[in-house]
Amino acid sequence: MAEVKKILVTGASGFLGSHILEAAHEKGFEVHALVRPNSSREWLGHEWLHFHTSELTDRKAITAILGKVEYVIHSAGVMATTSRNERDSQRTNVEATQMLAEESISAGIKRFVFASSLAAGGPGPGPQARTENDPDCPVSHYGRSKLDAELMLKSLSDKLSFVSLRFSMIYGPRDHNILGFFKTLEGNLVPVMGYKPLYNSMIYVKDAASAAVKALSADVTSGSVYQITDGQAYTLEGLYDNMEEALGKGKKAMRIKIPFWLVMLRAWWLHDIRRVRGISPDQVRQFRSRYWYVSPDKAIRELGWEPKMDIMNGLVETVEWYRRQGWL
Repeated sequence: MAEVKKILVTGASGFLGSHILEAAHEKGFEVHALVRPNSSREWLGHEWLHFHTSELTDRKAITAILGKVEYVIHSAGVMATTSRNERDSQRTNVEATQMLAEESISAGIKRFVFASSLAAGGPGPGPQARTENDPDCPVSHYGRSKLDAELMLKSLSDKLSFVSLRFSMIYGPRDHNILGFFKTLEGNLVPVMGYKPLYNSMIYVKDAASAAVKALSADVTSGSVYQITDGQAYTLEGLYDNMEEALGKGKKAMRIKIPFWLVMLRAWWLHDIRRVRGISPDQVRQFRSRYWYVSPDKAIRELGWEPKMDIMNGLVETVEWYRRQGWL
């Protein structure tokens, strides 16, 4: 009988991390979850799950945990919605990742998958889809921290087999970020940022999780970078139309175009002053660039992965899940 492969997932209590746990278990891995002492375990009630409680910065504890596994998917990190400043992003996304990578080398980890972001590459010139061959040009401190982490890992790629996955906007069950858009769309007036169309890429969370698991065994060069998206371009207003259809609304809300300076002011007030989770000034800086439309062709070709969920079915499943949970 084949030996069971053992994997550690960091950020296991998070939106993406909790789905990665389930995708890895379905593929036959013995799954170990790294959670912080104060992290919620709301989505982690699986009898097959092995828990490890530690801060990501506790080198001694991390060293002991890594000795129990062979693979790592590193999905922990500060998000654009939760980062307070550039130093916060660098400390969590770069310095903690470097420590984890160094200890992974010492532990003989066979493959290290890093959950990065399209923000690391930055927007494309448009209107064609951006590819991994285009030069990196992050426009936010969050994006710069993710790119810095990739470059740091690249410097270790002769000692650590790693793959970086640049995820597009992830949506699906358990997500708090897109929930705010659905709640707004239940009303009669919906603000739209800027006066020109903004083009975004999306990925359903289970497709994102399956890409992370595929990357564990893909026969690819250490240091390879892949964009993970469903391959479609979505304007913000087009997404609103799809979300309203998923909500079952008979009448569309009126769109009100808001200048970016006003969006930035509101984000600063809510995020930096009132400390309310939601869109941050750093995210608004990203949205000022129109083209976040990217191609997943390299990931499909080299990882043996492909997205399964189309946007409407994904949004409908998300709405149904929100309603079962009482979130909508």
